This record gives sequence, structure tokens and C-alpha cells, in this order.
Amino acid sequence: MPYQYFKHIVSIVARREGKLLLVQQQGRFDPLPSWALPGGQVEPGEELLAGLQRELREETGLTLVGTPIIAFIVQVLRKTEDGLQESLACHFACEVDGQIDPQDPDGLVRAAHWVDECTALERLAMLSWYDCEPLRRWLNGEAVPGTVYISRYEGDFIKKEPEQIQEV
Repeated sequence: MPYQYFKHIVSIVARREGKLLLVQQQGRFDPLPSWALPGGQVEPGEELLAGLQRELREETGLTLVGTPIIAFIVQVLRKTEDGLQESLACHFACEVDGQIDPQDPDGLVRAAHWVDECTALERLAMLSWYDCEPLRRWLNGEAVPGTVYISRYEGDFIKKEPEQIQEV
């Protein structure tokens, strides 16, 4: 089976007073907007933290404060008709500052808000491509920072349960 490394993804996990920072986004072909953690694809040659800072600024208008820590990592393995695709999604626990003012050059982000953690998990669970379990475990203190998971998908959006492979 052919193999392709697909991309590095960074996500911002910012908490404040029992709330998580989420962005409302809508792609060109999405019938309705959806909610997600701020973040996105790291550009070729871009360092992870530089990509994290750029995505945070573009999607929320906020700036990073201090040094983020890795909350958890998800290795995404997706079987497609073309073979196996692998992505690495690094979720960083971040302190942020500033006024929310999204400036997304791609035009996908409609808004950014602080959302109650329970409501945030409910909104994220509606995404067919995002598995909330690693985030839920991290928020509840069930997994130490740096825990690595594997999520396996078949096709575009058929989700398999994540497996925890390592606690760092």
C-alpha cells in the first residue's frame, strides 16, 4: 500500500475561567458553519511554534504569552483509495492575550469566542473529522501533558476510536 506523509497540524488549547477558545468556521462547500479549536496546517519549512503563533493571530487576533506546552499529540492514519496518509496533530496548551479580532486570510473563520468547556466539547463532537476524546482526557486530568494517541480513519470521515500509545 502506498504511503504519504500528509502534513503537520497545530491546535491551540487555550483555557480561561472554565472556558475554551473556539473559532466558528465555514468552508466554501460546508452547508453550515462549525466550531473548532484554533489552528491549522504548518507551512512547509515553518517551525511548529511559528505556525502556532501565525494560526492564533490569523484565526483569533490574539497573541501567544509565554511558552506553550504540548497538551497532547494525535497521529492520524487515514486509509484512502490512494493508500495510507499520515498527519501529526500537535495540540498546545497556550496562554493568550489581546482582543479577539479574527483576520483569517483564507476567509474560513467567521468568529472566535470563549465557550464553556462542556459546550465546547459538544460542539467539537459534531465534527466528523475531529476526535474529542484526547482533549476530554487532557481537560479532565486523565492524561498527562504530552500523551500521544493514534486515530485511525478509513475513507474521509469514518472515525475509529483513538488509542493511547504513550505518556511522556
